[in-house]
Amino acid sequence: MTDQEARYDTIAEAYAELWSPVHRPSTLALLDEVERDVAGGARRLLDVGCGTGALAAEAVHRWPQVQVDGADVSAGMLGIAERTRTGLPPSDRGRVRFRQAPADRLPYPDGSFDLALTSFVLQLVPSRHRALREIRRVLARDGRVALVTWLQGGAPLEADRVYDEALLDAGLEPREPGGGSDDLRGPEAAVAALRRAGFADAMAHAEVLDHQFTPESFLAFIARFDDADQFESFEPDERAALEADVLARLRALPSDGLRLVAPIVYASGRRT
Repeated sequence: MTDQEARYDTIAEAYAELWSPVHRPSTLALLDEVERDVAGGARRLLDVGCGTGALAAEAVHRWPQVQVDGADVSAGMLGIAERTRTGLPPSDRGRVRFRQAPADRLPYPDGSFDLALTSFVLQLVPSRHRALREIRRVLARDGRVALVTWLQGGAPLEADRVYDEALLDAGLEPREPGGGSDDLRGPEAAVAALRRAGFADAMAHAEVLDHQFTPESFLAFIARFDDADQFESFEPDERAALEADVLARLRALPSDGLRLVAPIVYASGRRT
């Protein structure tokens, strides 16, 4: 098991409660990107890095004619995906299946799917190129891949600065500068990645993910997901003191200080 797998097994429940809702609207909007493909006859869909199963569940609800397979490397995430599946109406439930597998070693024969989807996954895989090549392998000829992922840039979140200042004032080190190094530079980089992986007719367009935290929801996100290791290392009284200080600082911010505005990109390509 890799460190990445172990981490997502550990934080799966917090991810489902605290992070999945942040990107869920942008994740589900990926289905709008492939509406024409389904209307044109795509029936066998694959969700690579299916996470909590939200995208797969919405796909079978939206399109009664499709079958969706989901693959994820994390057993913890798949446990939540199975809960999502069992909560579907029987007519939808039977058209969703999940399997544990990394994005670059999918357990499906060549040409198994008409359409592959992947949402906020390609920044996490060891090799974006190997994952895209593997997705291409399991697509039928003229099958399409559609993805949404993060772009580099975006305005810093004021709430992050406030939290790091609270850590410093408590005599602790702030977090290391956060991610982004594995995010794509722009839509043209998404197109180039798809072309390098052998996809034709690649296209991409930038959008913005816009989510408004509350002081309480941001503190929960930090304490139980984003910096959970830090908070779990505290004695109960230390944790309570830091949480109270952070919450007070967050409540002093204007609402824009708790508004996440992040660039994302939707991209697609066709297997020739």
